Amino acid sequence: MKKIITIQWIVLLIFVGSLKASAAAFGPMEQSLNGMWKFRIGDNMDWASPNYDDSGWNLIKAPARWENQGYNGYDGYAWYRISPIISASMKNQSVILEMGYIDDADEVYFNGTLIGKTGAFPPHFATAYTALRKYQVPAELIRFGEKNVIAVRVYDAQLDGGIIAGNLKIYSTGFLPRFDINLAGKWQFNKGRSYSESRARPIHVPGAWENQGYFGYDGYAVYAKKIEVSNELASQRLVLLAGRIDDADKLYINGKYIGQTGQFGEYNGNIYREFRNYFLPPNTLEPGENLIEIKVYDSGGDGGIYEGPVGIMTQKKFREYWKAKRRN
Repeated sequence: MKKIITIQWIVLLIFVGSLKASAAAFGPMEQSLNGMWKFRIGDNMDWASPNYDDSGWNLIKAPARWENQGYNGYDGYAWYRISPIISASMKNQSVILEMGYIDDADEVYFNGTLIGKTGAFPPHFATAYTALRKYQVPAELIRFGEKNVIAVRVYDAQLDGGIIAGNLKIYSTGFLPRFDINLAGKWQFNKGRSYSESRARPIHVPGAWENQGYFGYDGYAVYAKKIEVSNELASQRLVLLAGRIDDADKLYINGKYIGQTGQFGEYNGNIYREFRNYFLPPNTLEPGENLIEIKVYDSGGDGGIYEGPVGIMTQKKFREYWKAKRRN
């Protein structure tokens, strides 16, 4: 009898261990970034580089106002840097960098690459001190199990400045989409119903447009991005993931209408919570250059492509992604 019970306990322990291993492989994980960061006032784009020597910089606590840490009365540019080791357990996960609340505007660089920005720097200054910063970190930028350099460029116009509040952390949100084309990053953007290359300005996707120089704007706008597509990919059955959009959207590729979510010119309720996944008709994307346009209507509050994932993948990969997402 004791032998049977012992065997049952061994089987149970193996089962529990496998569940823990599965959770480690696919479940959410988190690393805190609260604490001491390297800090320097001024502005130099070389400070974004992971190879820059910041050994002579001062240390400052984040989150906390820099005015309370020896920089009282300072307004202008400053940079923060930190070099965390990102756990290898986050590999194959969707990784988010949360930077709390920054007064006034910021750009965030991960191993030298811009991954997001909120607010706008001079000469088109726009504060965004009330916005919570959450930035998707592209998997190809992360050195798992090694040091990674996060550099934050900040501009403060007046009063309190810096990374002032929140919970700074890097964490995973589950299974990572295996995009054939990752659409996160720089797009072109203009207000209005149609795309105008001459009027368009760069904007980061995903991210609400209110936090990128268009605070208080409600109405129509257009996102545009040119992509290169291989002959092989153009022949596949594809899905375009456009993330979450506030509020309604219409998708066009090379001037051709693909589909929409919500209605323009109307109140759309909670439709902003829906993920936009568009199955593309065969041969929608052509070998070579293609133009993607996402037209958006926002009836109030935040607007735009505010949350990912955004990208293009085959329908087979899309099915695998959603199966894994449901399991987690």
